Amino acid sequence: MKVAPRQANAFLASIPAAVRALLLHGNDLGLISERARKVATAFSDDLDDVFSVTHLEGDQLAGDAGALGDAAEAIAMTAPCRLVLVKGRGSEMLAACKLALARRLDSAFIIVEATDTTTRHALVKLFETAENAAALGCYGDDARDIGALLRETMARDGISVTEDAAALVVERLGSDRAVSRQEIEKLALLAGPGGTLGIEEVSHALGDSASLAVTDIAMAAADGNVESLQKAVGKAWTEQQASVMVLRGCQGYFKQMLAAARAVQRGSQAMQAVKSLRPPLHFRLQDRVAAQLRFWPPDAILDAVNRLQDAELAVKTGAADDETQCAQTLLGICIRGRALKR
Repeated sequence: MKVAPRQANAFLASIPAAVRALLLHGNDLGLISERARKVATAFSDDLDDVFSVTHLEGDQLAGDAGALGDAAEAIAMTAPCRLVLVKGRGSEMLAACKLALARRLDSAFIIVEATDTTTRHALVKLFETAENAAALGCYGDDARDIGALLRETMARDGISVTEDAAALVVERLGSDRAVSRQEIEKLALLAGPGGTLGIEEVSHALGDSASLAVTDIAMAAADGNVESLQKAVGKAWTEQQASVMVLRGCQGYFKQMLAAARAVQRGSQAMQAVKSLRPPLHFRLQDRVAAQLRFWPPDAILDAVNRLQDAELAVKTGAADDETQCAQTLLGICIRGRALKR
């Protein structure tokens, strides 16, 4: 069974009885972990209970393909069913999962966390096509998800957030659910119960967010600096940045450029247009963006935004290799920027 991302919450709230194994995969490791724990706690309130819960690693299964099925068929001494939790990369678990899904799992539930698969991976296809299993992709939160998480957290402590501050939170976060939750909890602590969060407090608190690193890539592309772009993209891959979030972060950068460019077209000075952006640009970006507006016309910026959106869609649907698609799209925009700058 394949679970679409938009159906994730409904599926997790009421997993069909026929589903006895769940694969969580994708590029948001924090979301994979959060969902795995949420499902697991529905079957056991003590995940360290060795009499009813079994923990396995992918490398263990690589050396003993029958271990997963054996664990699932073990009698649960203190719970209605045996819970088996598996963490691994992907390929090393394939044989074990094939064997396990072919066995009787009426009295067991298996949760597999895979951190190195694509939507076309054999392990994902196995769970999508099995009658007793399901696969759920876990990808970086979109604006709606971050907005919901923000509202949920702030409502708990009676904290009010201004509209522009909430928009800034949505822009800055989303690459990893665990990081997003941590940053939003930090904001709640900053405001205090019954407090208020404005854009200045949020901008300062999230100034060091990991998502800001993506702006180095966007700035290099907009500058038309191929060498700087190569270094920034290489650094992102070394730090295991998700290509979807790199593309999305660059979209945000070019969308703000577009808003400022249109303001300039209406008669504003470049720096005035940049400083009037909402949510506001980080202070270290303002001079660079103002300079880029001198050679990037609105039509060319809009084309860059469209190319980034097309690339994100291609990556999400598995139509292209993630990093290759991302890098090629950014290089094309960078070359366009270099030509415009001359």
